[in-house]
Amino acid sequence: MALKSAAFDGVAGPYEPGATVVYGRRTAVKVQHRLHERLGTALRMESMRKAAGLRVPALLDAGTVRTASGPRWWLVLERIGGSPGEHPTPTRQRGLGEQLRRWHGATDQGGLRLDEPGALGVLLGSARHLATRDYPAISDLFDQVCAGQPMTAIHGDAAVGHNALFEGDDLLAVLDPGAVEVGPPMLDLAWCLAVDLPRGAHPRWLLEGYGTDAVDREALDAMLPLMILRRLIDTQAEGSAEDSRWLATWLSANAPGLLPLAG
Repeated sequence: MALKSAAFDGVAGPYEPGATVVYGRRTAVKVQHRLHERLGTALRMESMRKAAGLRVPALLDAGTVRTASGPRWWLVLERIGGSPGEHPTPTRQRGLGEQLRRWHGATDQGGLRLDEPGALGVLLGSARHLATRDYPAISDLFDQVCAGQPMTAIHGDAAVGHNALFEGDDLLAVLDPGAVEVGPPMLDLAWCLAVDLPRGAHPRWLLEGYGTDAVDREALDAMLPLMILRRLIDTQAEGSAEDSRWLATWLSANAPGLLPLAG
C-alpha cells in the first residue's frame, strides 16, 4: 500500500520484503514495527515542523493497512541525506541544542504525557526489561526528579550520536521521536548528554545552543545521573564496552549510589 502511494517516488535499490524502511530517490517509506509507536506521533511532528520550524523530514502521506497481527501504519517521508553524528563537535552540539529549544517551545500538540499512568514505563522501556530486579527503584527515582517539573513537547530520544543527521557539522534533521511526547524539557538535555558525553561531548556547547538562560540547572543536574544510569544499562546490553566504562566511571565519581542499580 505505502509503496503505491503517489507521494513515494519509487524504490531506489534492492530491499527486503519485510523491511520497515524503504528508500526512494527523494522520499522514504517507514512502516510501524513496534507496538508502542503511534501514527499520531508522526502527525504531531509534522504539525510542529510547520509551526516551529523543526528540522524533521516532511510528512508527505500516511495510512494504515490490515495485517494478521492487526492494523499497522505507514508513512511516506521526505528523504534527508547526511550522516549520523557519531562524533560530537561544538557546532553539532550547539545545533542540536537550538533544535531542542524549538521543540520545547512548540505549541502543545498533545500525545502521551509523562505524568499519565504507565508513561514512565514507556520512557524507561529498555531499563524495565534489562534491569527487572532494580526497575522499581529506578522508576521511583525518575518519578521523584520529574514530579512538579514543567511539561512541554519533548523529543525523548535525541542526541548528536542518535537520531540526528548532519552534513559536516550542519544539523540536517532530527529523526524518530520517542513514544512519550510531553514531559520535562530537561529530560531531553539529560539524555542527549548521557549519549554524547562518552564520545567527547561537553555540556557547555549543548547548553549554549539551547540557551543557557532557559536551562534549569537544578533539574538538569538531578536528571543527568539517572539518564547516565539508563544509558549504562543500554550500553551493557548492547556490548558497547567503551561507552559502558565511561558511564560507569562517571557514576562512580558523581553518583556512586546509583551504580549498583545498573546490574
